Amino acid sequence: MSDDSDDPVMALLATQRAVLAAVENLAGQVEAMQAKVDAMGETLAQLVAGSAGASGAGDGRALTLGDRFRQATDKEAAADPELRSAQGNYIVAQAIANRLHKGDPEGVARENARVREWIADQLDRGRMFEPGKVRSNEKGVAAVVEPIHEEMFPGRVRVQQPDRER
Repeated sequence: MSDDSDDPVMALLATQRAVLAAVENLAGQVEAMQAKVDAMGETLAQLVAGSAGASGAGDGRALTLGDRFRQATDKEAAADPELRSAQGNYIVAQAIANRLHKGDPEGVARENARVREWIADQLDRGRMFEPGKVRSNEKGVAAVVEPIHEEMFPGRVRVQQPDRER
């Protein structure tokens, strides 16, 4: 009988077992590294969140009213007494954007982002907003366009003049 070490099939099997063991070892090392990367990512996220919370804006300055508006959800802005009127005007602006970009969801999204930033910038400049207004009629509820909305959408919307009876 011949020795197993001389058998090419047995040598190939031994090599395959060695390669498999090496691959399993590498997989274990990759998993360990991934766990470390995940832990470092969580730590970094906590540090970033902590520094943003501590300084307000993340760059050493206090959080402005505009920053608060930018970061707030619609619901949070509506519940915040200092942001409520700005949020009401943003809701009216969303209705205007939907009408201006009917059938173009990307256009509506771009317009809404632009208007939200415009409102935040106005808040940072100290502007105070009047509450947004709506009107009800047999067709439903409609946003009332005010002069502020003409500023938001220059040349594209006009304040509706009341019907004058003769």
